[in-house]
Amino acid sequence: MPVSASNADGARVDKKLRYRDRWGLMSAIRHAFVQRLSSVFGIRIYGIYNRPVEAHTGPDPVVPGFSFRVYSSGEDAELLAAATRPELEITDKFVKSAFGKGDICSATLYNGQIVSFQWSAFTPTHDHDGVYIEFGGECQYNYFSYTLPEFRGRHLPRIFKPLRDQVSASRGRARCIAYISIDNDASIRSAIASGNRRVGFAGYICRRSLFLAFRTPGARKCPMRFFKPKTSTTTEN
Repeated sequence: MPVSASNADGARVDKKLRYRDRWGLMSAIRHAFVQRLSSVFGIRIYGIYNRPVEAHTGPDPVVPGFSFRVYSSGEDAELLAAATRPELEITDKFVKSAFGKGDICSATLYNGQIVSFQWSAFTPTHDHDGVYIEFGGECQYNYFSYTLPEFRGRHLPRIFKPLRDQVSASRGRARCIAYISIDNDASIRSAIASGNRRVGFAGYICRRSLFLAFRTPGARKCPMRFFKPKTSTTTEN
């Protein structure tokens, strides 16, 4: 008997079942545990991934029917016009905020519509609960990526990676960095497929006035850290 999603409780149950169906029981249990840590105790744990920006020397990649474009500040209207599918979750409010801090959106389009995208930041970026991540002047932080279900399996992000790296190099960035929640199997697989390597773990506890950031030795070698403006009790290890 299918689970109804006609109310909030039903929608939550349906989402949990879909997660288990896609990733398996153990991954679903890990996901529920990690979500509980963050919602109840304010604990967030991430894998830290990075890869070098590679020089683009060959011809530009070509996929018949698809095109690649980078959107940046001042191109809000063009981006929103090409991001009409609600699953993309690209809203006017988000676009204005991201472009306002200098972020860019690298997108793959089909028939003039975005089917796959990745946002990249070059300045400190908000995570949750007033906590930010900074990552040094030689890195860019890749976040919020998505490919529509019917276009998965075509490896579009990997195919157009040379063009994304070309943009990164033009901005003087030598490495790409990403932090991914340890229960986010889809993003972990996507990051690894794009050539990223996990170098360690990092995270923080943010509970009322307490903020405690932590990094494993491998993550300490990356120019990244979580921080919170000093209006609370803050400690970092």
